Amino acid sequence: MRGVIQSEVLRSLSGLSILAVYLVALLVPAFVLFSDGSRLALAGLDSGAATVRLLEPLAWSGISAAFVGAYGVTREYYYGSIERTLTGVGFGRAFSGKLVAGAAIAIVLSAGIFVIWTAGVSLILAQNGLGLTLTQDAWRVYAGALVGAILGALIGGAVGWITRNYYVTAAIVLVFPMAVEFALLRTAPEVARFSPGMAIAALSVPGHQARLLEFLPALGVGVAWTAGLVAIAWVRGRRRVG
Repeated sequence: MRGVIQSEVLRSLSGLSILAVYLVALLVPAFVLFSDGSRLALAGLDSGAATVRLLEPLAWSGISAAFVGAYGVTREYYYGSIERTLTGVGFGRAFSGKLVAGAAIAIVLSAGIFVIWTAGVSLILAQNGLGLTLTQDAWRVYAGALVGAILGALIGGAVGWITRNYYVTAAIVLVFPMAVEFALLRTAPEVARFSPGMAIAALSVPGHQARLLEFLPALGVGVAWTAGLVAIAWVRGRRRVG
């Protein structure tokens, strides 16, 4: 299994197309930051509160992780190499290896995004006469986003196995949360809070603006979505390979 995971990690990190994946991973929190201009309104806030406000978009990096987790699966379907992989290692090892590799890559990528994002936050704070102050709430954002990245990667990988299509998967894991879930969060938060993207985001910003779930309910919903989709992907995949 270790060899399969290592192979999947190397495969996912190869090729110029992976640069687009990294770009998407950074653009999602940027979209959250600039889609709501109030996050840049720091007047009257102390350094700690301002730091947390600017770090909060990282809560939605689970969406990026879903795309990363799906990439290792959908890329092979796109290039038609999946049959060779399934013949070589079998469905069970390929399925597990791609999910674990996707989660591992999502963790490393998230850590890199955290560093880049934090550096950008420092610059914005400095422009407002404030300094980076990592309070307990700030560390909670990081920790929740990291857990969210793991769940997001597993969800993305599962969706990739279910659809077996690069573009359909991208629409589900990127377009749906950024368009539909965000719209529902504004118009019907009582529904949106139970969606996978918003439940995972709540791990970093529990109860955000009284619209998201608190941490424990959010963790339960996020794990339920993950387990359910992974189970569906496994069953459908097994049936397809006979």
